[in-house]
Amino acid sequence: MSQTKTLTTERGTPLRLLVVVPEQEGESAVERHLARTAAPGCEVIGRAFTETQALHRYFQCVPDVVILDCAVVPEEPARLVGLLKRMAPGSCIIALVGAADSVAACAARALGADAVGLLDDLSGLLDKLAAADTV
Repeated sequence: MSQTKTLTTERGTPLRLLVVVPEQEGESAVERHLARTAAPGCEVIGRAFTETQALHRYFQCVPDVVILDCAVVPEEPARLVGLLKRMAPGSCIIALVGAADSVAACAARALGADAVGLLDDLSGLLDKLAAADTV
């Protein structure tokens, strides 16, 4: 019998996620990936398609973790990481990039992302953040 780990915050509540992805109709690849692979206890409480929407939604719903697809602003892929870290220093941000050694990945790390990786790494990144009591 396998045991499923529930991801929770330090308070013991489910991880509340804000998903920031390029605009599209229907469910994003990030949300499909979460539904398929994330441990129980992750709840998407907000969705944004632009930097402006992301900032508004962050302060509206105050998520435990922001999952940012760096393709939201292709010309400045990590700018939102820096904006959020300045405006909400306690924010926890996972930046999803196209390649681990890309300019976007380096920029996201430099601007303070708590974790940087590929979409396939997302479940593991959430596990690490939860295990480290970062959120």
